[in-house]
Amino acid sequence: MTYLTQVSIDKRDALRHQLTDGYRWHQAFWKAFPAPPGTPRPFLSRVDDDGQMCRAYLLSDRIPAVQPWGEWATREIVPNFLEYVHYRFELRANPTVKRVVRNEVGERKKNGRRTAIYKPDQLNEWLQNKARQHGFTLLNVEIGGPVTQHFRRKNKHGKHVCVDFRGTLQVQNRDRFKDAFQTGIGPAKAFGFGMIVLQPLG
Repeated sequence: MTYLTQVSIDKRDALRHQLTDGYRWHQAFWKAFPAPPGTPRPFLSRVDDDGQMCRAYLLSDRIPAVQPWGEWATREIVPNFLEYVHYRFELRANPTVKRVVRNEVGERKKNGRRTAIYKPDQLNEWLQNKARQHGFTLLNVEIGGPVTQHFRRKNKHGKHVCVDFRGTLQVQNRDRFKDAFQTGIGPAKAFGFGMIVLQPLG
């Protein structure tokens, strides 16, 4: 993905366009990448809400089509942006652990059940594991308090745990690090989680 888009919209206008939860935002962004049915539309998103303004960020492999709401600004990410060793980072994630689920006769089911993580030490462990998996080490990290976010999808209610991580990191495996930047970290990416925001540190 090589384009970063910022979308700014007044909170009242966001509510008027029914941008009320992670799923509604994702649906709105989906329309910015028109494609034939069944075609993947890979993008990552993040929405920050300060109570008066909503600022969304999209990371995508093509320039999104400007929608009839908000102010859209897109810039191309320079080729050497991911060639640094040290970065300041921010990550809004949905930390979960997959639990084993068994059927009536005790056989393990193919798909487990994801359980949200809330305890600080377990959140730190989750992020450390993701760092190793994605080719970087954490030099320092601050962990925000977990927040439960609710959403409605096809007349069904659901919820995610939302945790903000920030700190500094050091790249160990360039290829895996680039992949993490492009594809995100952790589950629930369709609900605005997983996009890692980076600032090179020289």
